[in-house]
Amino acid sequence: MTRLIIIAMTAITSFAYAKKEEGLPVRIYVMAGQSNMQGKGSIEGEGSNSLRHLVQNDRKQEFQFLVEEDGTWRERSDVWIHYDSGPGNIRYSGLKPGYGSHGGVIGPELGFGHVMGDACKGQVLLIKACWGGKSLGHNFLPPSVGKYPTPVKPSDPGFYYHRILQIVNDVTENIETYFPDYHGQGIEIAGLCYHQGWNDQYGGLDEKYEENMVAFINDIRSVEHGLGVPGLPIVIATSGMIENESLIKRGQLAMGDTEKYPQFAGNVAVVDTEKPYGPKKMVFKFYTEKSPTKVGYHWNNHARSYLNIGRAMAAEMQTLSKPTLPSRLAAVGTPEGVRVTWQLGTETPGSVALLRDGTEVDAELSATQTTFIDATALPGKHSYELVLNMPTSGNRKFAAVCDTSVAELKAYRSMEGVMLSWEARGRYDGFQILRDGKVIADGVAGDMRSYSDMQAPSQGKVRYVIEPTTGKTTPATLTVNLGPADPGDALIYEPFDYPSNADEPQSLLGKGGATGTRGEYYYLSDQKLERAPAAIGGGLSYGDLPVTGNRGSSHRWSPGCAIALDDGLKRAGLLDDGATLWISYVFYITQEIELR
Repeated sequence: MTRLIIIAMTAITSFAYAKKEEGLPVRIYVMAGQSNMQGKGSIEGEGSNSLRHLVQNDRKQEFQFLVEEDGTWRERSDVWIHYDSGPGNIRYSGLKPGYGSHGGVIGPELGFGHVMGDACKGQVLLIKACWGGKSLGHNFLPPSVGKYPTPVKPSDPGFYYHRILQIVNDVTENIETYFPDYHGQGIEIAGLCYHQGWNDQYGGLDEKYEENMVAFINDIRSVEHGLGVPGLPIVIATSGMIENESLIKRGQLAMGDTEKYPQFAGNVAVVDTEKPYGPKKMVFKFYTEKSPTKVGYHWNNHARSYLNIGRAMAAEMQTLSKPTLPSRLAAVGTPEGVRVTWQLGTETPGSVALLRDGTEVDAELSATQTTFIDATALPGKHSYELVLNMPTSGNRKFAAVCDTSVAELKAYRSMEGVMLSWEARGRYDGFQILRDGKVIADGVAGDMRSYSDMQAPSQGKVRYVIEPTTGKTTPATLTVNLGPADPGDALIYEPFDYPSNADEPQSLLGKGGATGTRGEYYYLSDQKLERAPAAIGGGLSYGDLPVTGNRGSSHRWSPGCAIALDDGLKRAGLLDDGATLWISYVFYITQEIELR
């Protein structure tokens, strides 16, 4: 083990990136936890341990791998990072500083990514799935312990455990977007890092921390509840900022006790952040008088702390053994066809066969292959089975389902009529669209994802159906009410009753037609369009007053959007001096508070 750690610690000082071997799967590492995994290490801030200070006062040349010759922060092309920190806030690029809780800080990802990038022969992708103020005993509660229904709201038990899975699945299904250098070489969920614990100090959650940690490891690896990689290497960094002895730190350290948990020997490692690490005695905790801040948590915003935690976790990750047997079959639609991927273990199969809907696909698959594009699959639902003949365990079978039918059909009123939009993943010749059982378009191109129904009626309920022109698909259907709410005698009336899919928020951008307005809603910023205000089904009530229509909602960071008024107020004389203009509306303000 010592020899491996020395190699890893030496690798971090190399400034030139070795050329990666082609054809190797992209190695994916998941970085989960709460605010200390998010990262609060200062980049440009004042203080002896900001990242900039470390680079500029680097007598041992330990940190120059972080910058270019001109002093700008280096961005790696062989290590990419993806961070989904909340609705409408997804960041991804080559690895560089700025992927902490916000763009001005770092977390463990920077040190971890540099070490693993230098150590891996192929390319690396980091997926951060971490949120501040979250506990293992509630927010990350493993399903086998909680036995709860599928969480829906952020306050539900296990909601953020399931968000980890959702984010990883989203990235792997859209790998070409989040890793632009992907060209069919396959993917491999290679490990998970976990740094969390602060919030389990409260409400008695610490008493079951060890039990919950064991369940988390088992569940996150499982096919039933997790990532589907039995034996997935996992590295835990202890919560060193918790003062004194605690059941939390004791539970984290127990995961590395091979006598107590022999099943974790060789596949789980723990970094004790209370002690110097490795042959170079790397330190994680620094005195507050040398800190960028003196808050007593978040490692006092030390960039060196977060950098070192990441480097130590990477060193430990390299000591862990890869699973022996193959795992994680997945199938997802792409414009080229259904992409089927799987992971291999250390044992090479003797033969590989792939079946679609019970019939073997006509393809020659090599023993080292981990991905295949099924270009002959027609749109619709398909069942895949992968059969691998293993030398020591015989045939191993894996199953996956892929549905390339149209999904997420939505509609809203526009100046041209009713605008339809949908999601579809697969190879399509084209689409046909029906309104109330009649075909209104049968030649929509296969790469289109929207259609404007300019002949839609002005009022009443309308049922839309859309489906590919080939294949056996489940049609996407949507019933919308085009009848606007009665404005009464109002000159301006906005009921926000734009057609929507159930109660799902629909962006106000591009919508229009409210009484007393002209044109469409436009955003008051040129950034983050996904945060624009939205229309939501169901109005706000006020006492016993009747309420019609829906409601509009603004994202807490949105600058808002606007729509122009027509000349109705002017014509009615309500813009004249001395005129009385009555305006009424119902609103409420919400605020999200996180305990960090």
